[in-house]
Amino acid sequence: MWISKIELICFKSYQRQEFEFPQPESGRNIVLVGGLNGFGKTSILEAIYLCLYGKDAMAHLARAGLKTDEKKGYPTFLEKAFNGEALRDGRDTMMVRVVVQRTKTKGAEITRKWYFRSNGTWTDEEVTYREIVRGVPEMPKSDGRNGFHLAEVIDEFFVPAHIAPFFFFDGEEVKKLADQNRVEQVKQGLEGLLGVVLLRSLTERLRSFERSKRDGVANVDEDRLQSLYTQLSENERLASDLERKSVEVKGDREALKGEFQSLLERITSLGGGGGDAATYKDLIEEREQVRNRLRETHRRMEEVLAGRLPLHLVSKDVFTSFKTQLEEEVRFFQWENEKLALEPRQREFQSAYDRQTEHKIDPPLTDDQEEVVRSRIQAAWASLFFPPPDDCADEIVYDFLSIEQRTQTLAALAGSSLGMQEIQEVLREQSGADDRINELGRKISRLEGIDRDGTLTALRVELKKVQDRQAELEETWREDERRKVALDAQIHSQRAEYERERKKLDDSSPSREIIDRSERVRRVIEAVIPALFPLKVKELASSMTQVYKQLAHKGQVAKIEIGDDGSTTILSKSGKPLTFDRSAGENQIFATALIAGLAKVSGVRAPLVVDTPLGRLDSRHRQNILGYWTSDKSRQVILLSQDEEIDADFEKRLRQSVSKTYLLHHIDVGDGIGRTTAISDAYFTERGE
Repeated sequence: MWISKIELICFKSYQRQEFEFPQPESGRNIVLVGGLNGFGKTSILEAIYLCLYGKDAMAHLARAGLKTDEKKGYPTFLEKAFNGEALRDGRDTMMVRVVVQRTKTKGAEITRKWYFRSNGTWTDEEVTYREIVRGVPEMPKSDGRNGFHLAEVIDEFFVPAHIAPFFFFDGEEVKKLADQNRVEQVKQGLEGLLGVVLLRSLTERLRSFERSKRDGVANVDEDRLQSLYTQLSENERLASDLERKSVEVKGDREALKGEFQSLLERITSLGGGGGDAATYKDLIEEREQVRNRLRETHRRMEEVLAGRLPLHLVSKDVFTSFKTQLEEEVRFFQWENEKLALEPRQREFQSAYDRQTEHKIDPPLTDDQEEVVRSRIQAAWASLFFPPPDDCADEIVYDFLSIEQRTQTLAALAGSSLGMQEIQEVLREQSGADDRINELGRKISRLEGIDRDGTLTALRVELKKVQDRQAELEETWREDERRKVALDAQIHSQRAEYERERKKLDDSSPSREIIDRSERVRRVIEAVIPALFPLKVKELASSMTQVYKQLAHKGQVAKIEIGDDGSTTILSKSGKPLTFDRSAGENQIFATALIAGLAKVSGVRAPLVVDTPLGRLDSRHRQNILGYWTSDKSRQVILLSQDEEIDADFEKRLRQSVSKTYLLHHIDVGDGIGRTTAISDAYFTERGE
């Protein structure tokens, strides 16, 4: 499959331009389109997105690294794209056509036209699709008419919109991705691969649908409900921010851990241990281990003070009364659930009785007698459940708790015992850890040798800064965890209150069933999203490993492992984790391997279109990544490059893999308007023209 033609009319700086690309064959799968910055390379990438995906492209353009104004949206984007000369000359149509060949004899043509008023505002668009067999186009089909939908066809034979950024992207986006925490890189990639962005969009649309439905519900304290919803939403947002920050802090802590080890090894290798480097390193590492134990001791003390101790400050009568009430409520709901589960059987029994024809009653019962029999049957059935057992609650006090939450609370109460010995043990461990840290500090000071040129002093200062930063991040993480616990408790209480009030509101409207159905679907989606990641992590790790080995010039990498939480571990041939400097090149190679791995896991055999393909890579990494792009001779790769990336010298080395070249030429036609034309079979010269 390859893109054989792109036609632009009145799009951006292109008045009328056709790009034709041959089938990748005979080892030639690369297309080079060269142009200086601002000459129209990115416009080609934007045109592909807009032609194939229309309005839906806006969300994916940003993921592909292309600039969009999400607030102003699709109309504004189109109006800025409409060619300035066309607007000045009074023309009203902008068009992009993309032809995709599935085989030599079968292809498809997608054409999208946009229409504008004389003042340049967008009014309408028209989308057509037609099959091409042996060069002969069939009758066009219009999107949205007669049951035809272009998005469904694109999903089936080309590239679904949600994974398009793995195939059509700006190399600058790879750099931006490379600058992120690697856990976030993997999560972001997996979400795109699994269509999570579509699921989240669906949940937001369901949420909006529910709100609009409730607008028509009778007024049952709506102001209070809105206030509860606002408070709950704000706290959920704060909790989400804390969760995101926790992930970032975790990544920073891992990075600092690697930096600490690197500095420690440099100090010991320079004789930082006063001639006994191994001892010095052991003491440093032991001090870190003791500090970790001290942090764990602090955590245990917090759990004792904030979790169990408060329960011992409550009077025994209150504690016992609370526990007894919860136990009785649990038994009541168990009894009620059993009763509800058997209610359908009552109707089945009644129906079976009505159908019974054997053992006729002679003489037949009168209607009054029949009603008496029915009444007795119903009374007998009801007696199985009424009254409730004596050990059930007479009144439900904690109606905001579910059965599961009541059970969890009882379990927490059962495990809340706390003795003086346990507190003293934690205090002894804390005191012992403090003493050991001080002792190790004195030993380390004695072992430090003479620093003649100041190098060791500078490294020790840097090591101290890293340690201080580690302690600061640890305290930040602990503080955020405390805030999360408090917020979660508040959110739980607020959600229970909100659900009670909302139920009152919904019960007063026929819309309740529709709203409940929507909420059930939304809750299922929200529960499914976290469970999706483990489905693809192993396959992604395998694909990333293959690509990474091709791209990286360090040969010690044997395997990349990805955890269900998105964390990655690079293993050596001996099976031990490797730690690389997070240089710009290494990061970009990792991000490129991730994107390539995601594209491979998607199972889509589509061409790659890459703007600014080589960015900040050094010459060796550039050679490796170009080698990767040329390794799959059947996959078309369209590179939109400026002269500092794939220059004339690089083009010569690539020439045997290049099937077509274009050089973009740009001129100013006045009024701040530029015009771009593409020269076929031309590229940058030795002078970079």
